[in-house]
Amino acid sequence: MLDKNVIVVPVPEKESTVRFFLPKGVWTNFDTGKEYLGNAWIEENAATSAPIMFVRENSVIIETMRSEQSERCEFRVYALCDRIRVDADVYGNAEEPELSVSFKRNGRSIHVASDGAKPYTIRMVNMCAKSAVNGMILIEGNDSVITPDAWACTMEIVF
Repeated sequence: MLDKNVIVVPVPEKESTVRFFLPKGVWTNFDTGKEYLGNAWIEENAATSAPIMFVRENSVIIETMRSEQSERCEFRVYALCDRIRVDADVYGNAEEPELSVSFKRNGRSIHVASDGAKPYTIRMVNMCAKSAVNGMILIEGNDSVITPDAWACTMEIVF
């Protein structure tokens, strides 16, 4: 375990299947998006000898994308449970975060609040959004990718 919310399963060379234990909770395979109910032994087919990463419910993984023109962040939100708030910060070279974003689920909606000027998107893993106040939705497979309107500091995402 990297921490209580991320598990990396090593895949031995020449093995096509790995067997491992996932602790209690809902876990998502980072690469495939497949969800597993924890507190159980799991068998997973290993397409390569690369490690397999699993992310626990109520977690946010931040990916930074850079191009010659710009840099932006994507917040990958995993199985956010009702009445749970999750905070995520993006740091640059300073002691203070360049961007802070919080997510709080209330029934069929998620309230998002942000502070900072860094461009970002939100990927709601395995969640299909119906609407987003102050944001634009793009459906990619089982995920909803939400881009906030320019200068919007709050959004309400309805599922």
